[in-house]
Amino acid sequence: MGGNSNKLELPKVDLTGLGMAEPGTKAWSSVQEKVASALMNYGCFQAIYNDIEAELQNGLIEQALLDVFKEEAKFSYAPSLPCSGWLLQLTGFAFKSLQLNDPESLADVQDNTMCNYAKHMQGLLQTIHRMIILSLDLDDHYHSHIKSVEYSMRLSEYFDDVQNNKTKIGMPSHVDSNYVSIILQQKEGLEIESPNHGWIRITPLPNSFTVLIGEAFMAWTNRRFRARNHRVKLDGSSKRYSIIFSSIPSRSDDMIQTMDELVDNKHPLVYKPFKYYDYLKFRFSNGEKEDTLKSYCGVEQAEAAA
Repeated sequence: MGGNSNKLELPKVDLTGLGMAEPGTKAWSSVQEKVASALMNYGCFQAIYNDIEAELQNGLIEQALLDVFKEEAKFSYAPSLPCSGWLLQLTGFAFKSLQLNDPESLADVQDNTMCNYAKHMQGLLQTIHRMIILSLDLDDHYHSHIKSVEYSMRLSEYFDDVQNNKTKIGMPSHVDSNYVSIILQQKEGLEIESPNHGWIRITPLPNSFTVLIGEAFMAWTNRRFRARNHRVKLDGSSKRYSIIFSSIPSRSDDMIQTMDELVDNKHPLVYKPFKYYDYLKFRFSNGEKEDTLKSYCGVEQAEAAA
């Protein structure tokens, strides 16, 4: 892949105040158009969201998140689902994280800061989901779709073991498997692959978050929106923390199937229907490879095997 791209930046979209706007209004439609354009061209964008208090965002990183990692012993090391519970240091990477797959489990943390943050992010994700669906003229599917969506929160810590001021990959290049991720980072490190295969380094701005499409929405939209490779590249000796709030398929309703309206002669079906949690088990048991989803349920592979 190409080297670092310092000139490219992600599109920035201001989502502030959309909770007061209605779909179809001028204010909503203008932002929806920007969101759809950014996701179609980049698979991601930098969201400006001033509806969340600066004190809440800062407190989450500086106090609440640090307290969680101090209480590591409270949480399970034997998750029932891939990427749930503690992920210990990956071979060759300075990284560990805790993923809470049920918002109710936030009560175990006993921290109002995290609960308040989760409420903000859940509302923001629902807005983004609706904008995606409206941009594809599929609004009739929104309510049934959003009922099948759950939410997760991943707290990540990157160790302070970068030696001799050399850069180090804290998390290798990958795509997310979920619907949508909203990433908050307190310092630089996140890099996203650009359309020309360079890397865009994300600089945190006040009240800003990085929004990325995952494989579940890529399949649901028949690749109208594509999951983008991203990684974490460390360049300092201090610890780095990030919080990823995501929308994921419900464990009781996890069938991912492309909408019929998005399949035609110009856009043939790319993925067979699949169960999300079966795919997660395949993805983590077989190791992440280039376009793992396509190898699992791509139409070409399925027809060739028949």
